[in-house]
Parts: sequence; structure tokens; C-alpha cells
Amino acid sequence: MKKFKTKKKFGQHLLISEGVIKKIVDEIKINKEDIIVEIGVGTGQLTEELLKRNPKKVYGIEIDETAYPIIEERFKNFENFILIKKNFFDVNLYELAENNKIKLVGNLPYNVASLILINTVFYIDILKMSVFMIQKEVAERLLAKPKTKNYSFLTVFIQTFFDIEYIMSVPARFFSPPPKVTSAVVKLLPKKDIPDIDKKKFKNFVSSLFANKRKMLRSKIDKDILKKVGIEETARVDQLNVEDFLKLYK
Repeated sequence: MKKFKTKKKFGQHLLISEGVIKKIVDEIKINKEDIIVEIGVGTGQLTEELLKRNPKKVYGIEIDETAYPIIEERFKNFENFILIKKNFFDVNLYELAENNKIKLVGNLPYNVASLILINTVFYIDILKMSVFMIQKEVAERLLAKPKTKNYSFLTVFIQTFFDIEYIMSVPARFFSPPPKVTSAVVKLLPKKDIPDIDKKKFKNFVSSLFANKRKMLRSKIDKDILKKVGIEETARVDQLNVEDFLKLYK
């Protein structure tokens, strides 16, 4: 098998620690009915562990053409594995779900991890859960509280729809090549009561409030509306909690 070279443009860092791989897959709690979608197969370390647990199907999404022969060779004897040779953003997860719910997993490329996280919101009605390896800094943003420096658009948008669990930190030495940052594994579970709102409009609304976040809210939202929902007109966006954003949006 020819040696695989990671590529910077795809943000590739291959996870090589068996212990971490097992821990990630343990968190997915695979049963034989599960449809698993893995984002970024790479050379298939995580994929192999997923297949060992014998789910109904594993779809592996991979953008890097040089990885295809390696993946195809490695998993040629697994009938429940299907390689999708595309960019994640060009894949329609509804088609893979076949009217079932899916579990998403992946060691996400750092350069697009936030965009992938945002994208999962639009598939929430077919998601059982997601377990992702991301930059620790992004994980901290996902879990941030109001009035802290990590509290951002990403925090609010993801926390509106998901309960987030921090599973573990992963040092750079567990990857090849080692990234310059520490990574983290997080688990996202759709909330029991998902707000029934237009997700795209809500995303744009939250994003627009976080633009110029030092400005007081009265410069962005009508004072009467702020008064109606009981928010001080001198408050700033990072003082609002998720409920406040929903009230204001509605």
C-alpha cells in the first residue's frame, strides 16, 4: 500500500492513538441498526474501529482523491461500508439517512470545523448524535457562558439546538502530523425541545447581533422590543443568554 501524505489544504491530521479512537467510538454507542456517517475518512483508522462494532452501515465521506485507493483496499471486504468521494458540503445527509436517523462522527479538518458544526444544525431532525474531534479552542467556544471571551455566534447558534458534552482533551502527539494546537472530543445531542424556528433566518439574526459586539443593543434593535422582552437597552450582545436570543428573534 503506498504511503499517504497528509495535505495542508485539507487541514489533515491523522489520529493515530488507538486509545482515543476507541474512546470516540465508545461514545457513539453503536448498535446493529445504526447508520453512521464519518466526515473525513483519511486513511481509515477511525473507520476501522466503527466497522468492528458492526453497525448497519458506515458512510465515509472523503474529499482527498489520493486517499481513495487506500480506503478502498482497506475496506474492500466490508459490505456495510460505502465511500462517498465528495466534499462534505456537497453531500445531502437526508439521502443517506433513508428515513432513519443517523449518527455523525469525525476527526474534523480544523480549517472547516466551525462550518461543519453550523451545517449539522440544518440536519438536526435526522441526527441521533454527533461525536467530533475539533480544536480545543473551538470546543471551548461551543461550551462558553455569557460574559466570557469565548462566547460567540457559534456558541449561541449551536447551544440553541444541541446539548454539548466535553468528552476529553487530546494532545498533539496523538496525531500525524502533530497539529500546533490541542484538540478535544465533543458530543452533541439534539435538545429534547428543539425550537421551531427558521434556522437560516435565526442564524443570520444571531450573526448580525454579534457583528460589532461592543455596541449596545439599542443601536441594533428597537428599544421597544428590548423593553418588551425585559432586556436593558445598554446591554451588549455577549451578556445575553440563549433564551434571550430566542425571545428577541421571535
